[in-house]
Amino acid sequence: MFAGYHGTARAAVVEELHLRPAPEQRSMSVKFPWKGHLERGMLLREDELVRHVDEYAEHERFYGTWQLVQLVRRAAQRVADHYPGSRLSVGELSAEHGGRIVGHHSHRNGRDIDIAFYLTGGDGQPATARDFVPVVRRSGLAYFGSGTYHFDDARNWQLLAKLLDDDDARVQFVFVAKTLQRRLLAEAAREGAPDWLIARAQAVMFEPTVGNRHQSHFHVRIYCPADDRPYCSDKPPYFPWYDGVPPGGQYAATLQGIPYAP
Repeated sequence: MFAGYHGTARAAVVEELHLRPAPEQRSMSVKFPWKGHLERGMLLREDELVRHVDEYAEHERFYGTWQLVQLVRRAAQRVADHYPGSRLSVGELSAEHGGRIVGHHSHRNGRDIDIAFYLTGGDGQPATARDFVPVVRRSGLAYFGSGTYHFDDARNWQLLAKLLDDDDARVQFVFVAKTLQRRLLAEAAREGAPDWLIARAQAVMFEPTVGNRHQSHFHVRIYCPADDRPYCSDKPPYFPWYDGVPPGGQYAATLQGIPYAP
């Protein structure tokens, strides 16, 4: 981890997962997320830490680069370490060999994943829904089907913190609605998260100006793994945690003079 930020642990933190496959079995992300394919993708399996969202389970498009799969599993483990019993709900990554999939413009080369929000139910206890639950109210309250849910600020921030603090995958974007961005940053401040981590979260979070506002899930994209270049291609912005030298040698500017890395 870049800086070892953990937040307030609620349980003993166990050793993180290490999923590096043998060199000849490692994935290869080719070209761009919207025009590319995936070789030797790793399956993000269901277990006590991760579940596949019901509406996507039958299509079995849960393959990604080994770096992305490891990142997501580590993040799920981090949340479960702090909040025992938590299980991360994931939507689609990529098809086994990448390429175009229905319902997505990107998700073609193993570097994108849709992640459901951690929610609590009407009783304030952790809750899981069959599908992605839209959280459209600033209060974080959501009604879906016959259920009442609430955006779980603490667990969702813990998830985001780990996604942004990992050695093997470097996050470029987290697409999520602005109202939820504000909740996440407020939680980060409440927990006393370091300035560099808050600045990093501010940098990567975007609400798309067209199409899906991402009020029901996070869409996370990582940069090309260093070992997959030059076959894998990125586009700006290149933040200082980019693993390599960006084209032209130019990184995105820092926010308000706060460095992104300690």
